[in-house]
Amino acid sequence: MDGYCRKCGAKLKEKGDFCPNCGEKNPAPKKNPRNRYIILIIIAVIVIAVLASVFLVGNQTQIVTVDGVKFEIPSSYVNDPSRTDISYDGNVKSSAMGWSNDENYIEIGITRTPGSGINSKDVAAQVGGSPTKMFGYDGYYQKYDEESYSFVFGMKDKVCMIYVSDYDAFSDVKVIGED
Repeated sequence: MDGYCRKCGAKLKEKGDFCPNCGEKNPAPKKNPRNRYIILIIIAVIVIAVLASVFLVGNQTQIVTVDGVKFEIPSSYVNDPSRTDISYDGNVKSSAMGWSNDENYIEIGITRTPGSGINSKDVAAQVGGSPTKMFGYDGYYQKYDEESYSFVFGMKDKVCMIYVSDYDAFSDVKVIGED
């Protein structure tokens, strides 16, 4: 409280209720109504910043590539190194990679015949299952023992298989396409 006593004019102390010179009671300083809301505004800004960071971090994705085909999956999935294999027997090349998070497991496999080419749609049909369209591709959906699912489809000279531990995990995968 900077100011002067209204009775004697002496300079008032910052936190004094009475004038140090004449003892006159000093009027309470007028509060600025904006000061009340500053703390509320600061708290609101902090809450909005925290919510925005949770939303942005929670919705990040990663691009993964299996044998030249790119897929997008949430960043919460981590590569399962025990499920990364590549085999080549001279006629067929097969690559598979797996990822897991706290709830689900995703495995993506690609099979192709280097050089000679294959009719990937015919091979996918031979794998069997229910004809279905997923990820923008015609393919075949399979359900295994009520616990896991797969979708097999052809992409040019490759047969792609997306295997998930829970049906809802299909929504975690986006097929981007070949390099």
